[in-house]
Amino acid sequence: MLDPLDHLSALRVFEAVARLGSVRLAAMELGVTDGAVSKQIRALEAALKTELFIRAHRKLILTETAERLALSLAAAFESIVRSVETAERSGQRDRLVIAAPATFLVRWFLPRLPRLLKRLKGTEIDVVAWNKDPTATDRSIDIHVVVGGEIAIPGMARHVFGPETFGPVASPEILPEGGAPGDILSVQRLTTVWPTAMWSNWSMESGHALPDSPMLRFERLLFAIKAAEAGVGAVLAPGPAVWDAIAGGRLVAPLGLYKRDGTWALLWRTDQTSALHMSTLRWFQAEFAAAEAAAFPETPRP
Repeated sequence: MLDPLDHLSALRVFEAVARLGSVRLAAMELGVTDGAVSKQIRALEAALKTELFIRAHRKLILTETAERLALSLAAAFESIVRSVETAERSGQRDRLVIAAPATFLVRWFLPRLPRLLKRLKGTEIDVVAWNKDPTATDRSIDIHVVVGGEIAIPGMARHVFGPETFGPVASPEILPEGGAPGDILSVQRLTTVWPTAMWSNWSMESGHALPDSPMLRFERLLFAIKAAEAGVGAVLAPGPAVWDAIAGGRLVAPLGLYKRDGTWALLWRTDQTSALHMSTLRWFQAEFAAAEAAAFPETPRP
């Protein structure tokens, strides 16, 4: 009988090829050559005395035996990873790696970080600027902050903490006193090099027509928002990036912020949910609601 412990490397290679459907992708994930992957697969097939793949043109098709083996190995390797992570955390302080878009970090998260640290007393927090699509296989990040429509990511759970809003804001100093809310659309418009259609998209979604106006482009949204605070023009910005500035009087949003179909949410691996993660989620939900309320306090009822 074949001893699996003598073929752990080959089994790991097989699991990667089966999961990714490609020798090349498996080689990239494992940090080896395509040839090394193919050699391991041939050796495993020889040891098992059965074919694991049907070699079609530019495609690998799992045999029925291989499908069952791949499912079992995926669960087994996941269990090993969880066990090692538990051992690593044993006797250590809690630690969270939080990744989010740079604009969100600078304009909303970092000013509130001391309060999160106080809430999660004793927890070390690493902050990472991130603009890649999250994946369950990337274990370098504990919590991703994401915005937009809900997209199912295998192995990851999405936890909403607020609605997605955006709209035009500008310094009150460049708007005519007592003017109409729509006057903000006539000042110089600030935008980013990419994406290029921010203003036209907002116009279609909100129903506000855009008059002719000069345009000034910036490499990053962060720069455009700072320029708006300096009185250079009006910028389209997401709610969290400008709420504090609106509450402080540095920016105004005469037309309000348009509520989109998307949401702000935290993503983490489904096998990672803990009291620490849930406490962090509740903090995000409370802080998010408080920041929006401070920017747009409800009109007192008569």
